[in-house]
Amino acid sequence: MAEPQPPQIQEGDQAASAIPGVAKPETAALEFLSSTHNSSSTTTSTAALGKAMKNLDLKDSFKPDVKNLKVDMADVVLLADNLDVSRVKATELLKSNDADPVKAMRAWFTT
Repeated sequence: MAEPQPPQIQEGDQAASAIPGVAKPETAALEFLSSTHNSSSTTTSTAALGKAMKNLDLKDSFKPDVKNLKVDMADVVLLADNLDVSRVKATELLKSNDADPVKAMRAWFTT
C-alpha cells in the first residue's frame, strides 16, 4: 500500500517541487533549457545553454580545504584500512584534520 502524498504532488509529476532534495539552481537551469528546447534554432539553444550555465552557482567546492601538512604514512594506511577508503582520500582526511588520525576518524563518522 502506498503512503499518502502531499496534495501538491500529482501522480507522474516530474516538477522540481515534486522531487525532494533537488538543488534549486540546477533545477532552474534545467527548466530554462527545457522551455527553450522546442526552438529550432541552434543559436537560440546555445544562447539558452549559456544563460543557464551563468545562473549555476559553482562556488561550492566538493573538495575540502586541504592544508599543506606532512602526514605519516602509517596514519594514512591506518585510515585507509579501517575506514575502507583510498589512500588519497585518507591523506586528504588527515590533512583537513591537522594530521591527527583520531580527529580524522571522528570527522569521517560525523559526516
